[in-house]
Amino acid sequence: MKIITKTFIALLSTLIAYAAEAATPAEQYIQFCTTCHLPGVHGAPKVGDREDWTQRLRPGLNSVYRNAINGIPNTAMLARGGQAAMSDTEIRAVVDYMIAATGLPASVLRDAARYDKLGLTDRDFIRRDTSRDGFLSRPELADDPVLANAFARFDTNKDGRLGEAEFRNAETVLEQERIAVAVDDATLNAAVRKALSAVKGIRVDDIRIDINSGALVMSGTVAQAGMAIRAQDAVKRVNGVKTINNRLVSADQLGWD
Repeated sequence: MKIITKTFIALLSTLIAYAAEAATPAEQYIQFCTTCHLPGVHGAPKVGDREDWTQRLRPGLNSVYRNAINGIPNTAMLARGGQAAMSDTEIRAVVDYMIAATGLPASVLRDAARYDKLGLTDRDFIRRDTSRDGFLSRPELADDPVLANAFARFDTNKDGRLGEAEFRNAETVLEQERIAVAVDDATLNAAVRKALSAVKGIRVDDIRIDINSGALVMSGTVAQAGMAIRAQDAVKRVNGVKTINNRLVSADQLGWD
């Protein structure tokens, strides 16, 4: 467990004291967000860290807003930062404040605005769209061999790429086909372990796998939140899995309290 310095504790206490009656975005940031975003713990982007915030904004500003409002699965980022009473408008204003305080180059903000204009909303689609052109190519699906092999099947307009609607249709159909396969729990457990062991950076021994009538529950720790997502990607292609409850926690959530 990391040691919080006395200086940091004193600074945080002072900031919270000044924010007893939070009203402005700056005050709300101080009162509700500094615990994680001031020191940059739990995987939270540290205010002032231009490199981290630049990467966060690559999928567009709307994506950052959605993460702040809805939370990010398998991370310490709760919906609305755990402040249920805050409105969407207030959350967006706090995000804007943190971005402004970081002092990002205008080009980063322009690129984020350009991507926002595409109107994309599917979190998995946006995550895979590394080229930021609003489409998924075969190379962008290289880590998903099931979907990559079925690419032509779901490329309904035959333009050599998948749009967001085509991707969503593919995910729906592949999930239905996965659920339709009958596999006993013992065999399914072995298949899930095999799928997870193929994910770089994941230690299967650190993950508890419980399966009951095809309902999969994964719990335990992974090094980073991104690995929990990759674990989800892997097991969602295992035939016979009916439902997936991903309770994996990133280790950086446990390293500071």
